[in-house]
Amino acid sequence: MGLGDDIMFLGEAESLYKKIGKKITPVYGSGWSALFENVEFLTKTGGVTLNARDSKQKSDYHVDYYVKNKRQTILGEKLEFFNYKPKRFAVRLTDEEKNSAKEIVKDLGEFMVINPDYKSAFFTSNKDWGFEKYQKVVDEISKYINVVRIKPGGKYTEPDLKNAINISCPDLRQQIAIWSLAKFGLSYDGLMVHVLSGFNIPVVNIMGGLVSPDVMSYPNNINLYYEHHMTPCGSTFDCAHCYQANQYITVDKVLEACQKFL
Repeated sequence: MGLGDDIMFLGEAESLYKKIGKKITPVYGSGWSALFENVEFLTKTGGVTLNARDSKQKSDYHVDYYVKNKRQTILGEKLEFFNYKPKRFAVRLTDEEKNSAKEIVKDLGEFMVINPDYKSAFFTSNKDWGFEKYQKVVDEISKYINVVRIKPGGKYTEPDLKNAINISCPDLRQQIAIWSLAKFGLSYDGLMVHVLSGFNIPVVNIMGGLVSPDVMSYPNNINLYYEHHMTPCGSTFDCAHCYQANQYITVDKVLEACQKFL
């Protein structure tokens, strides 16, 4: 799993810091996240330890995040979930990052942000709502508000969205700084949802059949999910149920949700 999990850790760490008043050292074997930079209550060494993500490493304090269990099936691994509600966390941007973002979008006026670039490394194609459907949303919603899409580069190779402002930005923190200026966002459940929620910016959050608001959600967002007995399914392999879920969430449903934030 990825950077969204770092945001969830930061929300828990901030809450703990406010309770105990001691700096916190994250515990997991993935190194120091770019999202940890400039965070006043973190320290690389010497603080009380708190597990980041679902690490079972020994720590002074432990949080059960959203993964309850991993179950092996004939088709592959499925995650079983806790009913975990993440705490909001606003990424600690520097003044330089904020000012740079303002300069990039200074001529746009009010805008929304959209993220059609789904991560396939862990959940394969289960977060693939369909690039062509995002394009149809942009074609319609851009009549009312500017649409900004940040192209993260690297393994994400989807083409430009027509009728949108496509900005190439491989720097994660600069990307977040631009997102933080938006009126609202549209994304499949993942990093953008966690980031914008931390800045109290509402999101149309496509959850498909993979997860559900019972597992993980923030107030003020509109969560679109497959209301089916197999949701959330937690499949880490290509899943027919998740495919059906993404078909169930139509362009019209997403547009209707977006229009509520205009």
